[in-house]
Amino acid sequence: MTLILFDIDGTLTATNFVDAKCYASAFAKVFGFPLPSTDWEVYTHCTDCAIIHEAVEKHRGTPATQSEIDAFERHFVADLEVECAANPGGFVEIPGAKRILEAIAARDGLCAALATGGMRGSACYKMARIGVDAMAMPAGFANDALTREGIARCAIARANGNAIDIVYVGDGPWDARTCAAMGMRFIGITGDAPSERIEAHGVSVCLNDFLDQDAFFNAVRDATVPQRQVVSSNRL
Repeated sequence: MTLILFDIDGTLTATNFVDAKCYASAFAKVFGFPLPSTDWEVYTHCTDCAIIHEAVEKHRGTPATQSEIDAFERHFVADLEVECAANPGGFVEIPGAKRILEAIAARDGLCAALATGGMRGSACYKMARIGVDAMAMPAGFANDALTREGIARCAIARANGNAIDIVYVGDGPWDARTCAAMGMRFIGITGDAPSERIEAHGVSVCLNDFLDQDAFFNAVRDATVPQRQVVSSNRL
């Protein structure tokens, strides 16, 4: 069995811009001060909950409470709903994303799961906009762990944990670093983000989208574990 883990923003959904906009909006509403940056590379861990804890602790000396995290998630989803009503074009799929998930489900020996740094509510909302029920898939969310590695392990366990081969599909340098740390093979998706963000991490296979299904399944066969880990020095 080969398990294919998918990130969401920038990988299955072309939502990097609206995600950052609504995340910053919800953050300011809940915590009363601006989010320091929407350059996710400046944070220690690129997950929704870890970013909140880091930003809040630096500002006031204590991490966010669970009630604040829950309030943030509600505001985030509400802001996404308002943004989608005004800008439905910001919530489209990376071309071919829904069909590739369907094609994986139809193949023997393959299984798809989600491993996203986003929260469950916002992730499911964005996936629903492209016609995919994220709750029907094995998945790990930011609600489950603070780190990308922890989220991936959660997704793997929920996919029964019996895969002998794991391939992760993502668009961010944090995705490549997670794969390097965990020994997972990696496919980069560049349709909603600059390709150089992940090429610097020794990624062997990149695709622009999922329209060519043969190319995708060839990538699943040929992808390798990223060999270089480039660490950003632009920390908060």
